[in-house]
Amino acid sequence: MADTKNEYTEIVKQIYDRHADTVYSVCFMYMKNSQDAEDAVSNTFLKLLEKKKNFDSEEHEKAWLIRVAINICKNTITHWSRDSVDISEIPLESKQVDNEVLRQVLELPEELKVPVYLHYYAGYSSKEIGRLLGIADSSVRSRLLKARKLLEKVL
Repeated sequence: MADTKNEYTEIVKQIYDRHADTVYSVCFMYMKNSQDAEDAVSNTFLKLLEKKKNFDSEEHEKAWLIRVAINICKNTITHWSRDSVDISEIPLESKQVDNEVLRQVLELPEELKVPVYLHYYAGYSSKEIGRLLGIADSSVRSRLLKARKLLEKVL
């Protein structure tokens, strides 16, 4: 842990630089618009500042941030419909993304689209996704299979 507040703030800035795009993408999957996703990202990193968390590795940082972001999104989602999704707002590591496929992924039920994003776009294994979402990795694999079948029908 850093000795001073300024040192810890600098560490958080570095963590932000490494993981902000991934956290934003996860938040966008839940919130479906850039403003709410940005608020959730801000709240995620504020939580990091408050907790003064120490991490074992960059993967541990990323997993913790994703878990916190998911919790924040779930706690702030409202019940009104949000139909307009601008795919260009999602920062994806691979810019070789088929927008129609991503558009269809965003239309999946929440329980399916988050595992799909984490597996196919962020590169997590089913075991890692299970830990992040608090479900069995067999449930993750089942959700991925169900999502693939739904996507096959519409694509």
